[in-house]
Amino acid sequence: MIIPDANILLYAYIPSFKEHAAAKKWLETTLSENKQVVGLAWQVITAFLRIGTNPRIFQIPFQIAEAENRLNQLFAHSLVQPIVPTEKHWQIFSEILREEQIAADLVVDAHLAALAIEHKATIATTDRDFLRFSKIVKIVNPLKKEYAEKIKRYSDF
Repeated sequence: MIIPDANILLYAYIPSFKEHAAAKKWLETTLSENKQVVGLAWQVITAFLRIGTNPRIFQIPFQIAEAENRLNQLFAHSLVQPIVPTEKHWQIFSEILREEQIAADLVVDAHLAALAIEHKATIATTDRDFLRFSKIVKIVNPLKKEYAEKIKRYSDF
């Protein structure tokens, strides 16, 4: 399973980002060629809605219906599923908070890391803050050239 961070979804769906083409291609390739489930965490979904519809961030933000439609299309795909905490979530999450001395803005990232551990998933993000968790969960930047080349090599088999 791979869990995209909100930045990957925003880049994939908002053409004004310089990362748009790469993120859109990664998402389309992941959903069409890979056999890997894409897990959408509710915090990622709400961040996509909160940021993508914000007129203080974008000159032309998504209307809520448009953002909802994008998410509906994702959820309609057979490889996409929402992910939720397991019964061990608090134990894992609180341990990350304590051992990594997490506070403030990084709490949300720690929560996503806990979900990834619970679901044996990789986090796809361009946010370098996640590197803090790279000892306990696999973190990839799918927009980096090296990652794209690795995926292409594996899909050639």
